[in-house]
Amino acid sequence: MQRADTLTRIGRFIIWCALGIALLWFLYKIRTVLVILVAGAAIAYALDPLAKRLSGNQPRFRPVGIALAYLAVFAGLGLAGELGFRPVVDDVRGFVTTLPATVQHLDAWWLKTSVHLRESLPPPVQAQLDQGTSNVAGRVQSLASNVWAYLAGIAGLGQSFVLVLTAASLALVISALLLGDKSYFRRQALWLIPTASQADADTLIGEIDTVLAAYVRGQIVIAVVVGVIATLAMALLGVKYALILGLFTAVTQLIPMVGGALGLIASVALTALQSPWLALAVLVLYMILYQLSGNVLGPLVMGKAVALHPLIVLLATMVGTVLGGVVGLLLSVPIAGVLKVIWNFFYPRLAPQWGIGPSPAHGVPATPADPAAASSRKR
Repeated sequence: MQRADTLTRIGRFIIWCALGIALLWFLYKIRTVLVILVAGAAIAYALDPLAKRLSGNQPRFRPVGIALAYLAVFAGLGLAGELGFRPVVDDVRGFVTTLPATVQHLDAWWLKTSVHLRESLPPPVQAQLDQGTSNVAGRVQSLASNVWAYLAGIAGLGQSFVLVLTAASLALVISALLLGDKSYFRRQALWLIPTASQADADTLIGEIDTVLAAYVRGQIVIAVVVGVIATLAMALLGVKYALILGLFTAVTQLIPMVGGALGLIASVALTALQSPWLALAVLVLYMILYQLSGNVLGPLVMGKAVALHPLIVLLATMVGTVLGGVVGLLLSVPIAGVLKVIWNFFYPRLAPQWGIGPSPAHGVPATPADPAAASSRKR
């Protein structure tokens, strides 16, 4: 009988492992759909407070609030893009206008210099120089003959851009549907759970929703604040393209761990082309800004909802990057936060069955501190 029970447990364990592997394989196959769904959910989490405020927290006016929220975000992004890219467009236009005259000037200078240089060289060196010139001319002709290959590569980039644009449009549609009925998935999940466990399941789903909302909205608030401060500070310092660098800094803030480094490197490198001393000032600015963001703004905005130890965040980002690349990097921290919520929910309930104390995070000691209180509970 005992042997049969052991075999039954082993069989159940194997079945659960097989089901888990099959589920992971299925999720890997539909990873693109999952990315679009997660992006839509993140947009919905970000816009929900704005839609609620614009609708006056009235359910009947919620569609109007959602439409106004999207309109406000698109208008802000369009205005920022217009103000940020206008200097770039003007510089490119000026460069294209002066390009023919510059090329003619360089061509005349090179022809004059090459003639004088060739006449001053010995005949053997002149022959080698002529041969090198013919080789360069051959390479230029070869490049011109393969121009269609380069154009095909550019067309491929255009197709990739169309795919990204399509995915972004689908994410926006999903976010609008989630905002319109944000409790739909919660109701469907509870419908699949037995009635006796629905109360606990509803509590767990609510805690997960709180953590995800705090993470998404907190990351966006931090990104906006850091981007605005960086833009204003660089504009005061006289940095060219301060708005574009500030927008790039804000976007990279959404990437865990490495996002800050990307924004810092890009800003310092582009500013170094303008002035080395100005680049040093921008470096100091970003170091101070990131210290304030990590030690003051982050805990203030997110509070204790997504309180993960920096070592856990680092390990989560490393594992996420190895398993899922860029997508895994972006999703690693919220997944770690969700797993923490699940652990804190189930551990106190399962610990007594395992013969160990409850989770210290819940502040429940394994043994009562007051013997009198323990004896009264026994009675």
